[in-house]
Amino acid sequence: MNSEKPNFNSSSLSQEQGEPSKSEKEIVWEQRQTEVNKITDRLDLGIDEKIKEAITAFRVYGFATNQSCEGHAGKEEKHGASFPWIEIYVPEPKDWQKSKGQEKKQIEQEWTIENLKQQQKMMGYFEKFYRDRKTPFDTKLTFDHIGLFGGFRVQSFGAEIMKLLPPTEQHKKLELYRKEMDDFTKFLKDKYFSEE
Repeated sequence: MNSEKPNFNSSSLSQEQGEPSKSEKEIVWEQRQTEVNKITDRLDLGIDEKIKEAITAFRVYGFATNQSCEGHAGKEEKHGASFPWIEIYVPEPKDWQKSKGQEKKQIEQEWTIENLKQQQKMMGYFEKFYRDRKTPFDTKLTFDHIGLFGGFRVQSFGAEIMKLLPPTEQHKKLELYRKEMDDFTKFLKDKYFSEE
């Protein structure tokens, strides 16, 4: 059976039905969400569902997300880490690999500065998020430095020591750490949509 869809502009239809048109911020958010949904790794696996919203928020704010994990405990731990994290690393500069000597040092210094600017910006958001927030110390978000050029992971303070905990405790911590990442994401999203 051949079915044809009527040809009409959906935005004009929603306005006729009384629905407000989307704001510029809503459009940007949805664009970043679409980008995140299309990202796959070299095994053709998409981003973990429970970290997608956080990555969308980070990208809306201009953070150069690179890798991530929602956290996996117990039997799931074979795939990824036992805690949620998002890696922020400015992409490799063009011609970096071909460069030599002083030119290479200059490129690396500029690359590091760009990553450090991302850290500085994230610190500003952490400062606002934690200003009046009461949360266990190990749950608070922090940076774990990676690579040689200022890249970092956003993760909870206690993330790395989860390996020392028994499985039941790992599951409890995983839920706490996911909630902290989710709360930070909500903070960023609310801030984004409330600002003029």
